[in-house]
Amino acid sequence: MNKYPVTNGINDEELALLAECLHLEKRSFRRGEVIMKLSEAAGYSCIMHSGTACLRSIDEQGEENILDIYLEGDIFGSLISTESDVNLYYVFAKTDCDVSFFATEGITGLCKRLCPCHRRFAQNVLGSAVRRSRIHLDILSGRTIRKKLVSVFEYFAQEDENGLLYLPVPLSDLAEYICVDRSAMMRELAKMKRENLISSPAPDRYILNSGLISEG
Repeated sequence: MNKYPVTNGINDEELALLAECLHLEKRSFRRGEVIMKLSEAAGYSCIMHSGTACLRSIDEQGEENILDIYLEGDIFGSLISTESDVNLYYVFAKTDCDVSFFATEGITGLCKRLCPCHRRFAQNVLGSAVRRSRIHLDILSGRTIRKKLVSVFEYFAQEDENGLLYLPVPLSDLAEYICVDRSAMMRELAKMKRENLISSPAPDRYILNSGLISEG
């Protein structure tokens, strides 16, 4: 956990105290399982240790959309999520996941030990939430599908053991995340291939610039 952005500036000794103060409860989820329904998880948040999870919303008409994608080191839950009396929000495991639950009060409340690392952790969490929101808004503000694709590739591309880049979610989920029609997005990808801006060595893989991007 000490390698995560939310624990920047916190050493191993402080991290052990922080984990004890937060009463972290680690759980594992299989692909497709619901990790958290935000309407039922008031007061709790989670730290992603491994895997990929998605925040999905369902509106009154039953339409579903992916609002966020969580990877290793990310935090989600009541601490940084918006409540709604209309839409249903839930986080589900896109792959097998390991997450740690903790009471949000452990961050927003006063630590009995007055641990300085609590303040740094809270600042890191809030800073991370602001950054994620800003990046997603920047992606959505792209005037064309191509601009949105390039932005999301740059944001979500992960490096594998061979030093190649890949996307952690299928293209169908990516289309939901950037709010475009999947067919239109696929046509744009095909156009980018014809223009030699990207190449596709396999049906679910794309090379953009010098990095490999995979549907996962």
